[in-house]
Amino acid sequence: MDEFQDETQHLHQPVANINQDLETAYVAQMCLTWEVLHCQYTQLSQKISSQPDSPIFYNYSAQQFQQLLVLLQRFIETEPFEPGTRPEIYARMRNALPMLLQVPKVQGSDQKKLEDDELTVLAPDLLKVIESSILTFRLFVKMDKKSSSVRNLFGSQNQMTTPVHQVQCSLEKKKVKLKELRKKTKNLKKKSWPSMAADVDLLLGLIDVKVMNRVLRMERISKEQLFWCEEKMKKLDVTDGKLQRDPSLILFSG
Repeated sequence: MDEFQDETQHLHQPVANINQDLETAYVAQMCLTWEVLHCQYTQLSQKISSQPDSPIFYNYSAQQFQQLLVLLQRFIETEPFEPGTRPEIYARMRNALPMLLQVPKVQGSDQKKLEDDELTVLAPDLLKVIESSILTFRLFVKMDKKSSSVRNLFGSQNQMTTPVHQVQCSLEKKKVKLKELRKKTKNLKKKSWPSMAADVDLLLGLIDVKVMNRVLRMERISKEQLFWCEEKMKKLDVTDGKLQRDPSLILFSG
């Protein structure tokens, strides 16, 4: 009986705890998706720069990223008509669509195994699909309208939220600097990919800020997650009106 009670104990968790667990899982997946997505973009961009005439084709990867894009668009279109919070809606849709927010691996092949009438997808073609995925992901994060509330740092009601507030203030200052840079940039449009490398970094940096802001709005945040935000902010250096963005990956602890 003791073993049976241990196995079923989780069934009696308070609703608040279940909702917090759903939110933690959702935010962790969102952060992981963003880390992998922008790293895939950076690596492929560097490969194209160093090997502009590469004969490798990416038909399968392009199909996988197209699926990522379609699922993101489907979520965005469906969410307004679904009951519940964003994490609850995500949990239901993820159950029905297991590949939602799953970023595929970029894999190429130098052996032509295509049908005669099938178009070859080269690295620049795949890059455009990833760019579209990033723009759609930005909209996905932007539409997460969770309202701010008093959070419990490290899951305890008795803990002061000062550390969270400090990180929030630092993030807000970083956000203001990035928005000032954006005002000076004429080529940064909401629905199109920037043509200049500096503008691309600015776009990715603005998405970084949106993702970090969502983490800091969690009902329950751990020390590791707060540290992730601090380390992520260090990778956005705005000095003398220029942004230096470190694209290296930092895994988010769920």
